[in-house]
Amino acid sequence: MRTTNQWGQDVTTTKPGAAAALDETLMSYLAIGRETGDLLKSVLNTDPDMVMGHCLKGYFFCLMASGSLWTRLPKVLAAANQGLAAATPREQAHVQALTHWADGDQGAAARVWEEILSSHPLDVLALRLAHHAYFYRGAAGDMLASIERVLGAWDEHCPGYGFVLGMRSFALEETGEYSEAEKIGRAAVDLNADDPWAIHAVAHVMEMQDRHIEGIDWITGLQPHWNAANNFRYHLWWHRALMHLDREELDETLRLYDENIWDAESDEYLDLCNDVSLLLRLELLGVDVGERWQGITEKVAGRTGERILAFADCHFVAALAAGGQMQAAYDMAGAMAAAGGIFASVGAPVSNALIAHRKADYASAARLLGEVRGTIITMGGSHAQRELFELILKDAEG
Repeated sequence: MRTTNQWGQDVTTTKPGAAAALDETLMSYLAIGRETGDLLKSVLNTDPDMVMGHCLKGYFFCLMASGSLWTRLPKVLAAANQGLAAATPREQAHVQALTHWADGDQGAAARVWEEILSSHPLDVLALRLAHHAYFYRGAAGDMLASIERVLGAWDEHCPGYGFVLGMRSFALEETGEYSEAEKIGRAAVDLNADDPWAIHAVAHVMEMQDRHIEGIDWITGLQPHWNAANNFRYHLWWHRALMHLDREELDETLRLYDENIWDAESDEYLDLCNDVSLLLRLELLGVDVGERWQGITEKVAGRTGERILAFADCHFVAALAAGGQMQAAYDMAGAMAAAGGIFASVGAPVSNALIAHRKADYASAARLLGEVRGTIITMGGSHAQRELFELILKDAEG
């Protein structure tokens, strides 16, 4: 049986309510909502055979960049493939993209998402996933071009239009188009204040332009909206903390870390990157962060063999070194070098530089970071996130 979703795309399902439930899940995903996982469970409870339900589950596992979830992908893919013959070409393409991603080739997945968008420019799932893929490949130009190619098909009457503007705002910011990024980001928030990604895009502009008081006011004023998000809310707190840090308001930065950013229960990679990055920046300014490294080190100790995101792995190495687990840090950097690809060409040198800096071997840290300075962007992360490596390089050189 086929029905149509709110974007006019055919959806294969045996249960009438499943497509609407999937739409609700996708809108929650765009809003980075805490209820997204439960909503997806309701989709699969409604229709246990729904191809796009299983495919979305696999996508979520990949997005979490967690080794424990990665091992569960074959089972999810098998469930998606069971109904593939009866699925639409668009749905089949999504399963193909998931297969590429599960095989570790997100670039191939992105090419499939672009093929989907060429025929279905309102496929907001393909658009959002391509956005994520380009971000973690350091391909800001591709991130912007992906949105610009389909923008003509979108208007304010399309469900999720504000979220598309939020993605465009962030892509503009990462390509250095700050004025236009802020304009589009503010428009996105005016349409839909419950869009943490758009709020965060404008915050990025203000951070890059050293408009710290404005940035703090912007983030704080919209707090009731973005603080309802899932763990991504910690990243907005991180942005506010950075702005206080830039103003040398160190006590406030530490307070925000302790009260709003650190989550003792979370081991999500972005949370860990937030934690590591902020503590390292504080230390560079001479702040004694006390025992705060220990909790992070305990979390990353079980994630040293994943090789999912080089950007995250570098932060994990830094945490191990800062927490006194120097041999584990060396071992992880060595495993990255042996893994090939971006892990070997960029991740390993950056990791070894972070270890050297922790050991006060500043000459080695400066040399290693200097050698990959022009290619660090290929690990992904934003300009604001990658600034950490520039700060460490500056400290090592100075």
